[in-house]
Amino acid sequence: MTLASQNDQAQDLIRRFLQQTRGFDISGYSPSFVSRSIRKRTGRTGCSSPLQYVALLRRDDDEVNELISALSINVTDFFRDDDAFRALSTLVLRPLVSQKVEQGWSALRVWSAGCATGQETYTVAMCVAEELRRLRTDSALVVRIVGTDLSSKALAYAQRGTYTPEQVKGVPRRLLAEYFTRTESGYEILPSIRRDVKFSEGNLLNRPDRKFFDLVVCRNVVIYFSRPMHDRVITNFHAALKAGGYLMLGRTETLLGRPRQMFDLVDHENRIFRKLAAGAAEEAVQTPPSAIRGVSDRADLRFS
Repeated sequence: MTLASQNDQAQDLIRRFLQQTRGFDISGYSPSFVSRSIRKRTGRTGCSSPLQYVALLRRDDDEVNELISALSINVTDFFRDDDAFRALSTLVLRPLVSQKVEQGWSALRVWSAGCATGQETYTVAMCVAEELRRLRTDSALVVRIVGTDLSSKALAYAQRGTYTPEQVKGVPRRLLAEYFTRTESGYEILPSIRRDVKFSEGNLLNRPDRKFFDLVVCRNVVIYFSRPMHDRVITNFHAALKAGGYLMLGRTETLLGRPRQMFDLVDHENRIFRKLAAGAAEEAVQTPPSAIRGVSDRADLRFS
């Protein structure tokens, strides 16, 4: 058997194995991305062939977790593309926070989707805190930010809220002093920020069971998805948002095809969109779960 045919066979076996044992469907991911991830894990585990790596997965749950983590696109930074977060603060968070405070609304809710190790989720939390500080208000507005990811390993890291000096390089000096405390090994997010944030496992392909988010942030994730998977995920984001809620994608991403009809464009450069009113999006695409294998029906995005 040639190496190429071994790779193809191993990828198919791994796809079926992850689907059957973890409910994790990789069929919608770019084949080259999946191949690179499997090849990297094969080398790092010392396996001599892709099929030997398949055998390792079948007996080693820890390595299954490592592979899922590798396939979950866990690349994130604090204030990645800082211009984008300035736009988010000015165009989205400022009017949202101001309106909620003025009208006495009780909560601001944000979904940080595909949050990896939490830097982007905490970045959004700091931006919200800055807007509340700018208003100089003693408002009782409750901030609820939920970060979801497929990787339990990444989520455990995010929940600790502790980062190395290298990882916080993107945090402006004033915010680093305001929202972090220095530790022996790095920096820890202060409780005043962490109390607003919750992390939980979640698959973006699963239909959300709540429709109350003011903002969904999902940057540099959907670019790795196939078209049916992209459409399904964007439809789920639309369903999770309140009327007039906002969606922020990465700068290299966009809305494709009919899902584009579900949102107004707010800022092209920074890929910020706003959910259309109920009637305007009725005819937008609704990719059925059956179009993507292994998609369960609902995602748990509840706050405790």
